[in-house]
Amino acid sequence: MINKILPLLIFSCSCLFALNSSDSLFQKSNDFYKNGQFKKALDCYLNIPKEDLSGVIYYNIGNCYFKLKEFGYSRLYYEKAKLYDPLDKDVSHNLEILKTKLIDEISPVPEFFLIRFLNSINSIFNDTQWAYLFIVVFYFNIILFVVFLFSQSVDTKINFLRTLFVSTPVLLIVCFLMLYSNYLYKFESAVLIDSNAYVKTAPSISASDYFIIHEGLKFQIIDQVDGWSRIKLKDGKDGWLEDTSFLKISL
Repeated sequence: MINKILPLLIFSCSCLFALNSSDSLFQKSNDFYKNGQFKKALDCYLNIPKEDLSGVIYYNIGNCYFKLKEFGYSRLYYEKAKLYDPLDKDVSHNLEILKTKLIDEISPVPEFFLIRFLNSINSIFNDTQWAYLFIVVFYFNIILFVVFLFSQSVDTKINFLRTLFVSTPVLLIVCFLMLYSNYLYKFESAVLIDSNAYVKTAPSISASDYFIIHEGLKFQIIDQVDGWSRIKLKDGKDGWLEDTSFLKISL
């Protein structure tokens, strides 16, 4: 019996210690930041275990990099925070301020109005939240259908049938948005970390320079070959960039 309980106690204590350690680092980081010690605050935030990271911590890391004028890393962590919570107004606000500090201002190709509409709906939730919503609506429909089948009252059946006619399209819409989200984000996004970099016409250092991009620019990765990535900008231009010049936006 003791042999079974002891490992559980050790595991519980280790989890508690890790949690207290993360909380301590977070509080220490906040204190450093309030005192204007941005480098020390950043070091503490970056030492928080990955499993304890949250949108708030990504946002705070972005703020530290912004104060240190490392705008590439600042953009990277603001974008991570936005992935964590697409509706966070503070993140969106700081991203807009950061963009005014960047050299490159890429005008996107005009989108069809239906695509703009889908993007605006899709941005309400992240992928995980859409998945949870799908599960909730799916099981809600199953419960409605079961009650409809086994109900003896005609009025009850009619009411549940009406509800099904409303909830089923909602389920289909959520499914469609999830599929659209997967299509939309099938390419990874990244941020340029170097102060500037030449985009090449081919994945080779000896290839011709096509155009130059600067720190903090966000782009999509559409292909990868031997340490090189083919990137695509919002205006449709694309070319090859060394992988050492950027970091991917992912949680």
